[in-house]
Amino acid sequence: MDLHHAVRLAAEIVMPDMAGRTQRLNLALDANAHELSGDFKRLQQVFWNLLKNASKFTPEGGEIAIRSRNEPGSSNEPARIVVEVTDTGIGFNAGAPERIFEAFTQANEAIIQEYGGLGLGLAIARAVVKAHDGEIRGESAGHNQGATFTVRLPLSRIK
Repeated sequence: MDLHHAVRLAAEIVMPDMAGRTQRLNLALDANAHELSGDFKRLQQVFWNLLKNASKFTPEGGEIAIRSRNEPGSSNEPARIVVEVTDTGIGFNAGAPERIFEAFTQANEAIIQEYGGLGLGLAIARAVVKAHDGEIRGESAGHNQGATFTVRLPLSRIK
């Protein structure tokens, strides 16, 4: 499957929400290799979840970026495609990165009250990425400092 195609389709789905909030989306899909073995719909859902959250937690006029790049493999590890979704939103505090991937969990109770949601999107994203032998992580410099979610997936060995 073509991961860039899945990312673009996920972005198209979220674009009306972003436009309604006057948010800007910057796509920089620069990975030369972006073919991998995987479930197209499930991986599209991963990026839909990440983009939906980025839009939800970014104020009006904010920016969201999606970047891809390749990481070389080694004798023990396959080459990978890395996709980052970065926003200028509310971010999260140091203790939250692992907790936000747990089902029915948000960064804190105030998030639930203000933004709603069940806290399932990131749990689903992590399960799908792990099922594809990949990894996902979230980083933020803190409250109101934005967030970056990074997905690393092994590339197919296409001959």
